[in-house]
Amino acid sequence: MKIGEFARLGQVSVRMLRHYESLELLIPQEVDRFSGHRSYSVAQLSRLNRIMALSSLGIALKRIGVLLDSELSTGRLVDMLILRRQQLQTEQAVVTASLAEIEFRLALIERTTMSFPDCVIKKLPTERIIGSTVLLGDPPFDTSEIGPLFDKVAGQIREAGGDLHLGVGLYSDSESGTEVTCGYRSNSADLQVADLKTTELTPCTAATLIHEGPMSRIGASWQHLSEWCLNQGYSLNGPCREIYLEEEDADGDGSGWMVELQQPITG
Repeated sequence: MKIGEFARLGQVSVRMLRHYESLELLIPQEVDRFSGHRSYSVAQLSRLNRIMALSSLGIALKRIGVLLDSELSTGRLVDMLILRRQQLQTEQAVVTASLAEIEFRLALIERTTMSFPDCVIKKLPTERIIGSTVLLGDPPFDTSEIGPLFDKVAGQIREAGGDLHLGVGLYSDSESGTEVTCGYRSNSADLQVADLKTTELTPCTAATLIHEGPMSRIGASWQHLSEWCLNQGYSLNGPCREIYLEEEDADGDGSGWMVELQQPITG
């Protein structure tokens, strides 16, 4: 293969191949003595992949040459890459959590300049929720388990022959932190799903608000609703609820969420 063809196949630039050649990391199989054109063989892809893998680990190119010349085993290289992947995943999780915390606090700080729809008092009827509960612990919350749990619950309900209605999140406080039940409304008293619990919600009066937009900003909506209730002389009573009317849109930017917040009240 010509150098350009080999570069495309190996997903590197021609300039990078020339650099590797200058360091004697990857020598072309043939060099035309008249034109200077470089040619590579398919067999050299294995060495190129190893060079790129070791480079992704942050190993200096000169050190890579020593490792390759010492006949680094495939198993050892795989172990090194897996370890580095685990390290990056941990770093990514930390950064993601930090960004979520910043987004949450930013929304709360900007709340005074944000416009909210009117809060509405409603009589909520008896409801039956089938779902599973996860403990979030103390704030700031790691909500990464919630989405997958909703998907798992939906699959279990379908397998049991049930119909999926609106998704519902129930939030309650416990000694260990905040518990979230991820579930779906059920109109059938006979539907029983293994490993899922049925929660019977009794009729109550609740203050409600429609949150539209990214879920990262829903904390500001909840704070606004709670503050409105207290300013109106109501007491917050019992687990609060999120009713997912519209979920994330196809674009995946989070702007398509529409959630009704329901805060049971007395007074």
